[in-house]
Amino acid sequence: MEYTIKLDYKIDEELFNKTAQTWANKINRTNKTQLRNFYEYIIDLEDKLINKKRDKSEVLPFVKMLNSKVSYARSRGVASKEFQEMMSQCIDEINNDNIEKTLPCFKLFFEAVLGFFEGRN
Repeated sequence: MEYTIKLDYKIDEELFNKTAQTWANKINRTNKTQLRNFYEYIIDLEDKLINKKRDKSEVLPFVKMLNSKVSYARSRGVASKEFQEMMSQCIDEINNDNIEKTLPCFKLFFEAVLGFFEGRN
């Protein structure tokens, strides 16, 4: 069964709840430290966009570069295929037209996933 992520809590009212919990369970083989590192990177990108008022064309390439960072983490065995799938779906949702809306939503979704991931034990 495919679990599609839509970075819009108005479309997916369960984005920060059931959707996040489903993905937290799917990515269970991913290293916890790696999850935190990626989350911190996303926080930094959002901060640059929202608080530091950087142009979206300065931030979007670094959002897209997350795909290569995740691929590298997977090749090192610290990120699962499912984590790569989750990240890829989220990154693909973000573009110049919607970055102000989707990047903060991505951060909140990732925060919810991280909370459920930590709370599994």
